Amino acid sequence: MGVDSITILDQQSAPSVKNLLARSAMYQILSACFLYPEEKNLSMLKSPDFQEHVKDLILCYEGVDDGAELKKCLEEVYGLFTATTIETLQRDYRSIVGHTMSKECPLYETQFGAAQVFQQVHELGDIQGFYKAFGVDTSDVEKERCDHVSVEMEFMHFLLYKQAYALENHGDEKALICLDAQKKFLKEHLGKWAPLFSVLFGRKAGEGFYCALSALTKEFLRLEMKSMDVKTDIYKESDLNQEAVAGASEECLSCVSSEDFNEE
Repeated sequence: MGVDSITILDQQSAPSVKNLLARSAMYQILSACFLYPEEKNLSMLKSPDFQEHVKDLILCYEGVDDGAELKKCLEEVYGLFTATTIETLQRDYRSIVGHTMSKECPLYETQFGAAQVFQQVHELGDIQGFYKAFGVDTSDVEKERCDHVSVEMEFMHFLLYKQAYALENHGDEKALICLDAQKKFLKEHLGKWAPLFSVLFGRKAGEGFYCALSALTKEFLRLEMKSMDVKTDIYKESDLNQEAVAGASEECLSCVSSEDFNEE
């Protein structure tokens, strides 16, 4: 699976729990931002601790990246969020997503790469298998499918939080289970399709908060995959399920190639 998990844990001392929680919080923020905008969902962006979170998150990737692009993306998201209203965000979100499943930037993993219904069912079952292995299920409140980008982000938030708890309370063995699950979930699911989704979502947004959010998502996932040495075949735009997402552009996405994420 790339870098030995034991090596990573050996390099993590007491501050590593803080790093895990910072990364966990970032997944939680992204998860909330890709839902229909409500005050309660976006409260973390209004928190006075957000700027401190930015500092903590950048420190997570020391030795991997200088964090300059991540810092820029975070500042742009924060600045645009504080300069707009929830009503404007709701209007923009509806414009991007539409009233039915978006053709240009579907929010669901199985609209990428799975051309046949049975393949989609298999992928959904595999995702559910990850969730059930850790005793979690999709929310009855949000009522989103298990392959919704927000749900998958929330699962990564949960795994990182659980890893931090395990390191403090149970030791390396249980923490390793969480780390291995993160790497596998990125490799087989979120890391395969969310980079392309980010580009498509940002393109549909054009400008403003959601365009900046898309850039942040792409950069954050790049750093996550680089720091955990996760390599996977990232979907191209030609991998969109054309039956379900008819009319999507066939433009080549050079800005979201596998090489961008699978760095040596």
